[in-house]
Parts: sequence; structure tokens; C-alpha cells
Amino acid sequence: MNVLITSAASATAQIIADALNGPHSLRLTDLLSSASGDIVGNELGHGSETDELVSGIDAIVNIGYEGQAGSATHLMDYHMRRMYNLLQAASDAGVKRFVNISTLRLYEDHEENLVVTEKWRTDPPAEDTVLLAAHMTEYVCKEFARDRLIQVVNLRLGWPFVDSNAAESSDSAAISHELIGAAVAETLVSEGLGQWQDVHVQSPVEHQRFITNTAAKLLPGIAERLTS
Repeated sequence: MNVLITSAASATAQIIADALNGPHSLRLTDLLSSASGDIVGNELGHGSETDELVSGIDAIVNIGYEGQAGSATHLMDYHMRRMYNLLQAASDAGVKRFVNISTLRLYEDHEENLVVTEKWRTDPPAEDTVLLAAHMTEYVCKEFARDRLIQVVNLRLGWPFVDSNAAESSDSAAISHELIGAAVAETLVSEGLGQWQDVHVQSPVEHQRFITNTAAKLLPGIAERLTS
């Protein structure tokens, strides 16, 4: 597949790109201020430059959480207006699947003994602009999916990201780099996903905070990694 990865200079995008490179043909993009090397600079405006960016692309992996940094104004503009532009261009170009990388930190304030599933609403504190931006990206994506303009899979990943086997981590919501890459790779090819699909993914750790039954069911290629 031809896969576009946004916010490609971010640490999350680099983890995903390393996992997808080879099986897929990658096009990396970021804002002009962050673009260098193989990363194509694009401001995700409403003009032809965004149309050209998504031309020939089969799927997009969008870093909807911690892909960008800056002021509250910049983050909200990027995660709302620019996301709208990207999704509109993608739907016009016939992109088949849009994978939004979000975070389970949206439920961070919930008590750890609660069984949080994909059916729970997210309600981040307004003063945490980074989480609020991730929340708003989900809403923009959901509107396009509900209008059946493009299929969106919303992957909410655990935290923190750890290099080694996350099972060794003392963090109850940790996720390994390996599982992040495997989850995104499986999401790109799995069938049976809805027009809008929330999926929660974290590594199996002691006192695991979030259940991953939906991921095990809809992403069979990683089911064993979620329980071992």
C-alpha cells in the first residue's frame, strides 16, 4: 500500500514508519518548520498542495496526539482546521482508510479500577491543550466517517511508550514500540472494521489498566501479543 504518515518528525511517527517501511511504500509529511530529509513539507492548507500530497495514497496514518508542539492556538488550529483540510482532500482522492493515532490518556482521570471500553466517552480537561487537541481531532475524524466520506480507525494507544517488553514495565497502561508498530500495520489491512472504529491497544502488563478485547477481535494479527 501507499501510506502517508503525518507529523513525520515526531517520535510516534518514527516508531510507526520503522514498522511499516518495507511492506508498504511510505510518504512522510510534516509542517514546513519540521520537515527535513525525506519528509515532505506541507502546511495542510485548503488548496491544491494538500490534494497533491494525498494523490495516489491508499491509507493515511495521522498522528493525532503529540505529533505537534507549540501554543494552544497552533495546536487547536492544526488539529481542527488542518485536519479538516486533510480529511477533505483524502476523501476527494478516494483514500480508503484513515488511521488516527490517539491516546488512552483521554481516560487518565478515571479511577484505575473502572473497566473502560471503547464505548466510554472522552472528556479531557480543557486546561490540558495537548489532550484537548487529541480529543478534537477525534471529533473531526468522526464527522467525516459518519458522513461516509472515508473510513476512520481511531487507535487509542496506551502510555508511556517503552522500548523493551512492556510486560516488564511498572506502568499499568504501558505499550511497547513493537506493539505500536504491529497494531498500526494490522489496522491497515484488517477487514471487518466499521466506518468509524475506536480501538484501544496497550501491552499486557501487571494490573493492566485497559482491556483490549476489541483489538483482539478486530485485529487478529496482534491478538496473541495482547495476551502474552
